[in-house]
Amino acid sequence: MSRHSSNSIGGSSLRGSKFSSDRSSFELLPTVRDSYIRHMTGSSSVRNIKINIPHEKVPYCPNSIRTSKYTVLTWAPKCLFIQFKRAANIYFLIISILTAMPFSPKNPWSMGATFGCVIFFTMLKEAYEDYKRHKQDEKINNTITRRLNFETGDFEEIKWSEVNVGDLLEVRDGESFPADMVYLSSSYENGIAYVNTMNLDGETNLKEKIALEGTRKLVKEDLHDLICHICCENPTISLFRCNCNMQCKGGDWKPLTLNQILLRGCYLKNTKYIFGIVIYTGSESKIMLNSKEAPSKISNVLRRMNKMLYTVFIFQGAICIIFAISCISWGTANIEDHEYLGVDSKPQASDFFLQALTFLVAYSHLIPISLYVALEIVKLSMAYLISQDLDLYYEPEDKPAVSRTSDLIEELGQVEFIFSDKTGTLTCNVMEFKKCSINGIAYGNSETGLWDCQRLNHVLKDCPETDFNRIAAEKFLLMLSICHTVFPAEPENNEETPKYHASSPDELALVSGCAKLGFILQNKTNNFLHIKVGNSVQKWEIIEEIPFNSNRKRMSIIVRETGSKQVYLFCKGADQVMIPRVRRDQYNQRLVQQHLDDFAKEGLRTLVTCQKRLEALELQEWMIAWRELMLSSTYDKQEKMDACAEKIEQDLELLGASAIEDKLQEEVPETLHLLIAAGIRVWVLTGDKQETAIEIGKSCNLIRPDMKLLLLSSDSRDAYVEKIHSLASEFKLNDKSAKELRKIKSDLSENIALVINGITLTWALEENQDMRKLFFSLAYISESCICCRVSPAQKMQIVQLAKENGPWITLAIGDGANDVSMIQEAHIGVGIAGKEGTQAVQASDYAICRFKMLKKLVLVHGRWGYRRISFFICYYFYKNIAVVFTEIWFAIFNGFSGQIYFLEWLPMLYNSLWTSWPCALTFIFEQDANAKESIEHPELYGAGQKGVYFTFKVFWLWVFYAMWQGMTCFWIPMYGSYYAASSDGEQQGLWWISTLSFTLVIHLVTYKLFLESQYWNILTISFSLGSIVFYYLTVIVLNTTAVSRAFQPEITYVFFNILGNGKAWIILFLSPLIALTPDYVVKAYMYLFNPNPTDVFLAQRRKRKTLPAIVPVNSKMLEDSNIAESSNIADGSDRKFQTFGPES
Repeated sequence: MSRHSSNSIGGSSLRGSKFSSDRSSFELLPTVRDSYIRHMTGSSSVRNIKINIPHEKVPYCPNSIRTSKYTVLTWAPKCLFIQFKRAANIYFLIISILTAMPFSPKNPWSMGATFGCVIFFTMLKEAYEDYKRHKQDEKINNTITRRLNFETGDFEEIKWSEVNVGDLLEVRDGESFPADMVYLSSSYENGIAYVNTMNLDGETNLKEKIALEGTRKLVKEDLHDLICHICCENPTISLFRCNCNMQCKGGDWKPLTLNQILLRGCYLKNTKYIFGIVIYTGSESKIMLNSKEAPSKISNVLRRMNKMLYTVFIFQGAICIIFAISCISWGTANIEDHEYLGVDSKPQASDFFLQALTFLVAYSHLIPISLYVALEIVKLSMAYLISQDLDLYYEPEDKPAVSRTSDLIEELGQVEFIFSDKTGTLTCNVMEFKKCSINGIAYGNSETGLWDCQRLNHVLKDCPETDFNRIAAEKFLLMLSICHTVFPAEPENNEETPKYHASSPDELALVSGCAKLGFILQNKTNNFLHIKVGNSVQKWEIIEEIPFNSNRKRMSIIVRETGSKQVYLFCKGADQVMIPRVRRDQYNQRLVQQHLDDFAKEGLRTLVTCQKRLEALELQEWMIAWRELMLSSTYDKQEKMDACAEKIEQDLELLGASAIEDKLQEEVPETLHLLIAAGIRVWVLTGDKQETAIEIGKSCNLIRPDMKLLLLSSDSRDAYVEKIHSLASEFKLNDKSAKELRKIKSDLSENIALVINGITLTWALEENQDMRKLFFSLAYISESCICCRVSPAQKMQIVQLAKENGPWITLAIGDGANDVSMIQEAHIGVGIAGKEGTQAVQASDYAICRFKMLKKLVLVHGRWGYRRISFFICYYFYKNIAVVFTEIWFAIFNGFSGQIYFLEWLPMLYNSLWTSWPCALTFIFEQDANAKESIEHPELYGAGQKGVYFTFKVFWLWVFYAMWQGMTCFWIPMYGSYYAASSDGEQQGLWWISTLSFTLVIHLVTYKLFLESQYWNILTISFSLGSIVFYYLTVIVLNTTAVSRAFQPEITYVFFNILGNGKAWIILFLSPLIALTPDYVVKAYMYLFNPNPTDVFLAQRRKRKTLPAIVPVNSKMLEDSNIAESSNIADGSDRKFQTFGPES
């Protein structure tokens, strides 16, 4: 995190000005100060906190927090409200109510009890999760801290929940800050404290906090008499803005920065204690204001399933209406011939609605009541398997892959776009200072660090002190040792160089590199820097620091050398913002620019460094304006401060440029090659300059020698518009649909790589829909796209652009806080647990430690997940529709009266006891190709992108199978045993035939499960066959006299009679052959005449032959033209998938 120091200039060089020798005691002009005080104390937009000053107490937010969703009173109503937001649950509620009506053919307890159990189970799950939140809240609220009692002068222990705004607290080493506080002093005399902010911003490095000069020497004995007035803005969500000012003992108002603010949730480290005054509490603290729930994401498969559910509702309604009409027709025509029914008159038109509701209840299990519960179990199990995958485990840090959600596993198997950060995601984020440009001379090489450069060491050590190159090199390295946010820890074991801490790996590399070259940062306080150069130590006074932000893309520091009293502004930043600020008389500017381009072509990260000597009058005028802004509290304070900084950061002297190497992670080129071969378009979004991004693209196979490189970057909007229209005409992209764009891409003679910079991207993403569409169309037909110099907001906008232009699934992967918006915007967010903290991981759906793990997460677990979930949903509906369509045919025999066919407890136990567990276990482990084969043959992934396993056509084909098999399960037992007599000569009754039909359904759906599974193992076979055995045991128990009287008297001894009938056994074992015939026919036709790549692969595997694998390659191998040509074929762009049956 950048330091935001707010300090003034001291020293004799500014005698006669409004500056004193104390940096923090800079005074505004009296008129400005008086106006400020009147504004602050009377403004309603700020809160005034007074210590030991009489004032009217203002009630503020309590410090207790509550993250739980429910209380004892609200749990039931809120849970029920959430549950009945699902259409399926409303449906089952209506069915449960209808079941209790007099016309219902079912026992009301059968449906009501099952539905109640499902709802209650879900409510208990919610209650358990919320109970854990309550316990966590209770633990936090009861944490002990210490508050100063101003009457006794002692600190008293209190709970966090008792902390109030204005309390003066003591926090000790290792403890968390209970509220947002103004930092007064610490155990260090220099006022420094070290803070861990990982819970807040995800960064793992310690941050340095520095107390103001006027409070840093406060000790416990001084606090009793402290008189203090703090004016701060009302609570805001921003973590990087501080609009707060403080006045102690009637002195001058001092602006506070983030260096004097301690935020709740952060930990004190390596500091015995600190004292602070509470300014924000509870839900108004920064961490609570930023604690937002991640956006709700629903998978594409689940959305499609809900739509299919509506079609099943319509289908069921149509059946009920047709049967109700048939009932009325049958009654009108036949009621007089059936006097035994006791019906006095012919049915009326009003009876139609009653009869329709009767059928709705009778066939209610057409929609499986346990679908959502079973689906959640399957997804949770697959998420667990991901976390247990050793290939996704990173041993050096002992971190497994983490599935932060189980709802999107199938989405991983349909990805068409991957948006990736570069630094820390594709690279290691381990920076090394490799090269630099000083005075028009380039130093360093790619093999070793800059400190091993013989030429630079010769200049620094052997050249005379008056040598121009030596002077330039010393100025450059001294500037890098001063202008940064690094702070040194105490040296260990008498080492000369201390250990450095920094939030930015780039700055850490620069300061460490300078130390190895003899420019050692030894100490740093709020006021001074101590730099050891050779045998002498230079002391530099810090006057002001202008921090880096994403808009400025640079940082500056104003310092005074205590010996010469000369004041300098040192500034470093990105070349596109620094070069325009350089004086025009710089003779070495052209050479530095050339070196910057050369460094970028090597894939190095570059910064330009400058300095400016400041005169007293110029500095005085600027400091007055700057301090006035620092003390202001306007809504646009940051913008005004940036504009003020812009005024002094002009006419700079160019010192040189630095170049840092960030190496690629292992197996990145191979991983990207496999992902592209799977038909996934990869976009890299980076903050690097264009030349660096291009070289990185080449090194990781995003840009290959056989590809056509299109540079969209332009100097003006008009130039961009002309270029994009020219390319649109060349490739005929105007007004093309997604299908047409796929055709254009497949017809390209050579693959395209697209590169665009941030400024041009601004024009590409503007509100003009035609321009947005053209840019996306061009990017879509490109195999890869690299966007450089992009901001975090642009990363999110690029993902939005892809989502709004088609139904494809997007995945974003990154490791830093600047990737959070992109990760949350994409359908799937993957966080890299890297060196930039945990914020990206906390915002992600899945977390891994290395980019190479993405290939298995997507190509293996994703492909498996999509296939498993698709088959599971189709099979779950299939088995329920099969049992319903067995029962439906009975309406012909009962005059469409709604009389049930099965004993009512059998359908209720059908899912929960006998069929759900085998299919869940089978599809949890189902795989058509193992992990190695899935990676070696990435073309298999295309089935998910085309959605061939889960379409309306596929779903209704499953429904057709269910209808056919339901028909066979009814008619074969009906005609095969209706006229059969038992051993004592009695004709078999309804319950005998229907129980035989139900038993046949149990056999049939189990055989169907074996037919659809490609992965038979001892576990799934045991559970599937075991479910049949368990069914027999359960029904046998239900047949006993004692049990049947309690549940269903009609079933007594029925099953025993079936088991003793030889014809029943013939029906059970021969009927499935007839029922499964359509399945075999369709599969054989597709396999022989319309196979997809998966079918071809499976056929080859069965013959113990393998297709030529997609061999992971590196950029050096790709130089071979034959391999480059084969990679073109392997991109899968011309693959065609047919939408067909369950075995697709």
